[in-house]
Amino acid sequence: MRLVHWISFVLALVVALVIVVVFAVQPAAQVSLPGLGMVPLFALLLSLAVLAYLAGWVYFLGYAWALSRERRAWRREKQKLEAELKKYRSSQVEELPRIPDRPPVEGVEQS
Repeated sequence: MRLVHWISFVLALVVALVIVVVFAVQPAAQVSLPGLGMVPLFALLLSLAVLAYLAGWVYFLGYAWALSRERRAWRREKQKLEAELKKYRSSQVEELPRIPDRPPVEGVEQS
């Protein structure tokens, strides 16, 4: 997952660099968009960068929500297993297993 975050960070830097270069080389560049007419290229690139940032936040929120659900499930499972372990620890276990239909072994103490 760290790789995805680093790649998105590098892509954000590349987009910022492209915006700066385009604005430095051709500050008056415009793009024709249907329904909007002529729009400055700088504004178009900046709005696309903002939309990508917001999409990243939506992804992050969904990922954080999924992790929190998974964490709660793991916590419930952990509590269940700890209770089961406590139950097993509290029960008395014979130190030397004995087969009921055979006589006790001589030389070994029986409790």
